[in-house]
Amino acid sequence: MRNSLVGAVLAVVLIAALFAAARFGSHPAPKPTPAPVLSPAEIAAQIKPDFVGMQMIGDWKLTCGEPHVLPQSPPVGGRTGNSQGKSPAEAPPPPGWRIPRCRATVALRNPKSPAEEVLVTFRLVGFKRALAAFVRMPPTVVTAGEQMTLRLDATELVIPVRGCAAQFCLAVSSIRMNEEPAVLAAKNVVLIFTSTAAQKPTAVTIPTLGLKPALVAMRRIDT
Repeated sequence: MRNSLVGAVLAVVLIAALFAAARFGSHPAPKPTPAPVLSPAEIAAQIKPDFVGMQMIGDWKLTCGEPHVLPQSPPVGGRTGNSQGKSPAEAPPPPGWRIPRCRATVALRNPKSPAEEVLVTFRLVGFKRALAAFVRMPPTVVTAGEQMTLRLDATELVIPVRGCAAQFCLAVSSIRMNEEPAVLAAKNVVLIFTSTAAQKPTAVTIPTLGLKPALVAMRRIDT
């Protein structure tokens, strides 16, 4: 009798469990709320001044290394200056001045020749934190001594090819303070150079999505 009673109770519990599973188990669990898609400006605004690492901002990659303080040159004969003991042409940076450590880069590849990669980089240089443009190209495309043109809407910047190594040529040019707003506001950026192989001008469109936020974040970090 006791066994029959226990069996009946277990049967009722089992039926109730099956009923509950049939009633409630068919409802799917609520889906998690997807993370909001941030704009390049929002991504850049979240980057902290002590940021170290790499962050994509639109089409541009912001890379920041570890901070380093510029070493102080030892005095010459109890005086500061160059090896001849003369005063430097430019005043030295204040104590604790940090070397600019960030750069904003976009990489472009030739779909017909993946080995041909063009790197366009902006970074701050010098004691006054001047903006500078660097263009790295394969040595089969340009040669040392040539000049490239970076067209930013209606503004054109000349970037000379400073030198070539076995793997790449490097073009560098500083950007005047009064020209920097044109870089930040540019909607259309085109790099124009004369191809060594084709012996005719070649125009490469540079993506601008994220360029301004990346430069603004870079200058905020490298103040």
